[in-house]
Amino acid sequence: MAPIVRFRFRTIVVMGAAFLGACSTMPRERPTAPALAATWQDVPVGANVALTNWWEGFNDPELDRLIGEALAEGPSLQLAAARVREARALSRATIAQYLPELNASGSGQYTRSLEGGDLAPGEREQMLGSYGPQVSWEVPLWGRIEATAVGARAQRRAALADYRGAQVALVADIAQAYVDLRAANASRLALQRSIESADELARILEISARAGITAEADAANARRLAEITRARLPGLVIEARRAENVLAVLRGVAPGNESAELRAAIAQLDAPVPHLDLAEAPGAPADLLRLRPDVAAAEAQALLAAAAVSDARTNLLPRLNLSGSISVTDALIGNPTGAGVTIAQATPLISIPLFDWGARLAAVGQRNAQFDQRLIEYRQTVLSAVAEASNALTSLDQGSRRLVSARAAEQAAERSATGSRAAYQAGIQSLTDRLQSEQQLIDATLSRIDAESQQARAAIATYRAFGGGPAITPRV
Repeated sequence: MAPIVRFRFRTIVVMGAAFLGACSTMPRERPTAPALAATWQDVPVGANVALTNWWEGFNDPELDRLIGEALAEGPSLQLAAARVREARALSRATIAQYLPELNASGSGQYTRSLEGGDLAPGEREQMLGSYGPQVSWEVPLWGRIEATAVGARAQRRAALADYRGAQVALVADIAQAYVDLRAANASRLALQRSIESADELARILEISARAGITAEADAANARRLAEITRARLPGLVIEARRAENVLAVLRGVAPGNESAELRAAIAQLDAPVPHLDLAEAPGAPADLLRLRPDVAAAEAQALLAAAAVSDARTNLLPRLNLSGSISVTDALIGNPTGAGVTIAQATPLISIPLFDWGARLAAVGQRNAQFDQRLIEYRQTVLSAVAEASNALTSLDQGSRRLVSARAAEQAAERSATGSRAAYQAGIQSLTDRLQSEQQLIDATLSRIDAESQQARAAIATYRAFGGGPAITPRV
């Protein structure tokens, strides 16, 4: 073949291979978010609210300590990190299957003449050795390498998004359990004072009833109220223990195995309920697309499904496999026939699917349906994320209003109780009236504690809804 002809032939082959490799079977559809509102309804928009390390706004060293331990040793994060490593290894293995594979092989043949035989005179044994490299490659036609790369990246992105989601959930769950614990302990302390006041009032009325001053029904009703108040105490003890156990499990510690110092710190009944103000929303609804780990994971799953569609489509098209080998044969013992020979081979193989009873077409239909499901799930995830954030912001806004009213009510009850004490000391008010005013103050305190815990829970839910978490994602 003339040089110019060989050059043109090689050019045509290279251009054809490039064309076949560039043909893409990836779907054109991409995950698309639905139309979103420009602002939130219940609070003003503010993009300056920090979402990273948000729990530090509680200004509670014990909470910071618990979250730090959970981020370092939490089983949920360790599990998510292992899944990230698995996804990375899987993506490398997936891409590697479309790269040339090189192997080396060797073999030997030993022959010994026992009686006569075909060996040359004086030679009773011979050994022949063959060795050489082998290479095989399935040429990634029809954009197969593109789909593989997209799927590998999507697999890694989904695992990383799940890891980030585990961080967000872990921090929020720790903060939530800590608030529950503090609220239960504070309510328990206030309820104990309420029980003492109710018992004192019931005792006074029981004495008055025996003296014929008060009706027995009033004394019995006072005792009933005292016992009803006492019956609320076990529920708070159970809630505090449940929160302690949640804090232990999330940190990878067996319940009851914490240090004595930590147990003493978190068991304080007089510690205040953590409070965190959040006057503005951390961004607009559209920001959730980049902040929420579940949205990122849903997008990655859609891209992974698109890569699966491409793979199913390419199975309908021809495949080209190239293989080659070099075999060197040497004599190791004696002078066997065939020694000193080097053979090079190259074998192209084209595989064209012809008839399989529609199995490949059915696989394409299945992958297309799965891809459509992932697209719908992505939009649904975005809508759910916006609804969750909106609900959290509404709860936060209304919780702040409820907290203001609860604190005002407690202050009014405090003034009333102070006046009642002064009136009792001056002899112009009965002990019963004074104890009732004290009971009203305790009830107002319990309402304020409940409002504080509800507001703190709403703040935690808001940061969870916006994907707030650690400032730096640890390497996994």
